Amino acid sequence: MQSMRQALYAGCVIAILFLTSCATSNTNMAYSRYVFEGKRDWQAKDYTQARADFLKAYEAEKRVAPLAWAATTSYWLNDLVSAERYLKEAEANPEFKKGFSYFRVMGYKALVLIKQGKKSEGLAVLKTYADGYGHVFPSSNLARIEFMVKKGDVDLSRLEIMLEDDVWEYEQAVEQFENGRTGYFDKGSNSGGGGGTTSP
Repeated sequence: MQSMRQALYAGCVIAILFLTSCATSNTNMAYSRYVFEGKRDWQAKDYTQARADFLKAYEAEKRVAPLAWAATTSYWLNDLVSAERYLKEAEANPEFKKGFSYFRVMGYKALVLIKQGKKSEGLAVLKTYADGYGHVFPSSNLARIEFMVKKGDVDLSRLEIMLEDDVWEYEQAVEQFENGRTGYFDKGSNSGGGGGTTSP
């Protein structure tokens, strides 16, 4: 009788672990799918649909990246209230400084503040962004961004393009490294990176 109970108990544990594994797998698949669709819609400049995709990804998994992207799409929709809210949620996430969305959050936080008329606050955040980025990843735009900070005079439309270009290139390099341990952040790579850290 006892052996039967033990067998039944073991069977229940295995079933629970299997169901949990399946649920986790489904969640991961949903997250990946919505992030992929969000980036596709972003590149097509369908910012409304892209934001909806990223928010679905966040519902699947409470990560920083979809919040950062939801803030990005909100900014380009000129919905600064939502952009600010998503940025604050992203910064409150314990994984914020460890993940590769740090520069997207900081870059768009600076843009939002500057566009809201909070120039001094925006420039302070932009300086933090530039200091961190310069230690992690190369950028042909960084000198121009640092000059804007030093001068205190921002060409917003130009800054938007430079920040997005830099953040996108950084994120692509991190994803390449995480998917195959190749590219800029690979210690054995000849691409010039030398295996630098992927986070600030």
